[in-house]
Amino acid sequence: MNTLRPLAVLALLLPFAAFAAPKATTTFAVSAGGFSAWTIDSQSNPPLTLERGRTYVFDLTGVNAVHPFNINTTNTTGSGSRYNVGVTNNGATGDTDITFVVPAGAPNSLHYNCGNHAAMNGVITIIDADGIFASGFES
Repeated sequence: MNTLRPLAVLALLLPFAAFAAPKATTTFAVSAGGFSAWTIDSQSNPPLTLERGRTYVFDLTGVNAVHPFNINTTNTTGSGSRYNVGVTNNGATGDTDITFVVPAGAPNSLHYNCGNHAAMNGVITIIDADGIFASGFES
């Protein structure tokens, strides 16, 4: 009779197994739209929403050296305001990808900018990871 108990426990836990799996990496295709905009996934200077704990790759294939891609704390050119926590290759160009593993302590708002051209910029909103239950579920 006790042989069914482990199967019953497994059946109860199985629906939650999907929540324990790591989330996939998101890749953004980035190109320079002249000197006036970044093109990210076919959109000009789109706002981006990134989730804490997830990994994002900015694929800079073909971005020329005149357009260093920066993840910054403020909306500015240059390299003085780069946000480097969890960011690999910040300020890269060409065939070098930028990888951003968004840390739990990341600020709620960041920016992406060209190091040289002020019009090439956008807002990055950082949000918390989704919980297991929908809001209000526990009430």
